Amino acid sequence: MSHAYSLALVFSLTALTATLTACPAAALDNDPALRGFGTYVPGLGVTKDQGGFEAFSRELGMAMAPVLMAPAETLGVNGFYVGLLEYSATNIDESSSYWKKGTERTLAASQAHALNPEGNPDAEAPDFLHTLRFRMRKGLPYSLEMGAQVTYLVDSELWAFGGEVKWALNEGVDALPVDFAIRGAASRTLGSTELDLTTVGVDLILGRGFGVGGQVNLAPYMAYNPVWIYARSGVLDSTPGIDPELMGSGADGEATFVLDSADQTLHRFVFGARVSTAALNLTPEIVLAKGLQSYNVNLGLEF
Repeated sequence: MSHAYSLALVFSLTALTATLTACPAAALDNDPALRGFGTYVPGLGVTKDQGGFEAFSRELGMAMAPVLMAPAETLGVNGFYVGLLEYSATNIDESSSYWKKGTERTLAASQAHALNPEGNPDAEAPDFLHTLRFRMRKGLPYSLEMGAQVTYLVDSELWAFGGEVKWALNEGVDALPVDFAIRGAASRTLGSTELDLTTVGVDLILGRGFGVGGQVNLAPYMAYNPVWIYARSGVLDSTPGIDPELMGSGADGEATFVLDSADQTLHRFVFGARVSTAALNLTPEIVLAKGLQSYNVNLGLEF
């Protein structure tokens, strides 16, 4: 057995142990584990999976970006909205290699399977990423509206903090058949030392509200929503927990790496409808992008 092969085997075994035991106790299943996108080869340094990182951040950005879940019309100058319950489910390519090594749970399972395929099943990523959201919006003069939202990725320590501004260009003009509005929104995802994720989006919204039976107001809407995703990695260690003396002089530095920035654009199309009665409203919504879908619903109060 060659020295390089022996070192590689030791590194793999130690990396698995470190993933299972040396990671912070607070690490949760869906926390990013971007160190999985680098493989250390003794004497050659780290081979980076940049394509995997870009695909991973694209799908995570789809889940963490601000949602619309509101028609083209604003709340009015005195209006205020509070979300009681906002939930989203975003599908991912769970069979892909980047999800099998991109989170704390799947990276540990993938490494265990690689070392002992018979004794350890391969990693299984979830079919969907689930997010919960708290949101507030306030109507302003001149058909403007502003709001803030906080998004939490379930089974993780990731929180996205975002803001939004909407302008209804022809609000109150009954001569036109539809309402048109434009919204800008941005969010920053916090909670990981391995990933820095920022999203910026614009919504071009068409919709129209009308009464049903004198008790309910129905406001269907659709929007084109380009979202720009900016993903950065921290300094990553492809051999966490391994003694530098084992790797030899200078090898510890060779095992650390930083992924290249992943800047991408998602072209999203949004379809939804707000159903409101008195102060209570319910809004189901679907967001479509190439190969991705988000299913959103909110229950909130407007007053």
